[in-house]
Amino acid sequence: MTDSAYNPQDKPAVSIIVPVYKVPEQYLRKCAESCIEQTVRDIEILLVDDGSPDQCGSICDEYAEKDSRVHVIHKENGGLCSARNAGFAAARGEWIMFVDGDDWIDPDMCCRMLDAGRREDVDLVMCGITRQYEHSTQDYKFYLRDYEKGGKVYRGRECKWLQQQLLVYNCNIAVAYSKLIRRKLLADHNIVHDDLLRQGAEGLEFNIRLFEQIRSALFINQPFYHYLYNENSISSLHSEENHRCVIGCFEKIRGLIEESSNRDRLLPWFDNRLLYVIITTAISGYFHPDNKAPFSEKKKGYEAYLQQPIVEHALKTDNLRGLSRQRRVVLYLIRHRQFRALDLMGRARKWQKDHL
Repeated sequence: MTDSAYNPQDKPAVSIIVPVYKVPEQYLRKCAESCIEQTVRDIEILLVDDGSPDQCGSICDEYAEKDSRVHVIHKENGGLCSARNAGFAAARGEWIMFVDGDDWIDPDMCCRMLDAGRREDVDLVMCGITRQYEHSTQDYKFYLRDYEKGGKVYRGRECKWLQQQLLVYNCNIAVAYSKLIRRKLLADHNIVHDDLLRQGAEGLEFNIRLFEQIRSALFINQPFYHYLYNENSISSLHSEENHRCVIGCFEKIRGLIEESSNRDRLLPWFDNRLLYVIITTAISGYFHPDNKAPFSEKKKGYEAYLQQPIVEHALKTDNLRGLSRQRRVVLYLIRHRQFRALDLMGRARKWQKDHL
C-alpha cells in the first residue's frame, strides 16, 4: 500500500483505541510500540488512561511526546467500556480499531485490513488471533472463509448468519478487538459500548448490536492480533461482582435478541452460549483452587448462582452443539449438583493450564 506522509491536521485512516488500566509496564510498552510501528503511517493512537493508579499514565504521556500521532486521554476510572467510549468520542479516523492495553498487533495489521476494507467497500474487517501463554502460543481456529484465499465478502443476509456466529462459542469473533470498523457506521447508529457493563460479556453485547447494522464484512485468516492470556485478570478470577456483571450482560443480550430482526436465528443459540459461561463460572470461578473459601461457602454461592432464572433456563436446553467432552462432563455434574466432583475438576483444570 502506498502511504502518503502523515499530516496531523488531516483525518487519519485508522484510529487505534487502547484502554489502559494497571497494565504491567513491559506489556503496555509492547502494545504502544506495536501500534506506533504500523506500516501505515496515516493513523492516530488514542491511549486512554482509565484512572490507573500506577505509572501507566506517565508511560502513555512519554509516547505522546515522542510521536505526534499518539494522543493520551486521562480520565477517572470507569471500566473497560467507559475507556473505549472515551477513545471513540475523541477519534477522528475513517476506521476504528480497539486494542487492549496488554495485547499487541503485527506491523502490517492496519495495512492489510485497511487495503481489503477499502477495496471491497465493507463495513467491517475481521482477522485471526493468537493467544499468548507464558510458555507457548496458540492460534485461534476460525471457520469463516478467508478473503485472501478466494476473495470472499459477506454481504446482505450473509451478515445475519455472521451475527448468529457471535453466539457460537468456537467461532471466536465475539470480541471488540481484532476488527476494523467503519467509524461512520458506529456514529450513524450510535453503537458504543455500554459503560454500565463494566466487565464480563461486554464484547459480545457490543457485537450483537454492531452486527445488527452491518451490511458487508470480510475475514482475513491471519493472526495479526496477539491476545495475552492472563489467568489473574479480573475476568479470570472468582468474583461475585464479576459473576453478576456477566449475567447482567447476558440478560441485556437476551433483550436485544428479542428485539432483533434476526431473532429466529439468534434465539436457539443463546442458551448454548450461556452454558459455556455457567461451566466456566463453576470451574474457573467458584471451584477454582484460588478461591480460598471453605467448600461449604463455594457450594452455597454456586447453588445461588444456579437459581437465577436465566441460568435455570439455559441449563434446560438441548442444544449442546460445540461443547467438548470435558465440558459435557462438567455440565452433567452441574445439572446433578455434584459439587464435590466440580471441586476436583476445578483443581484438574488449573493444573492443565499451569502446564500449557
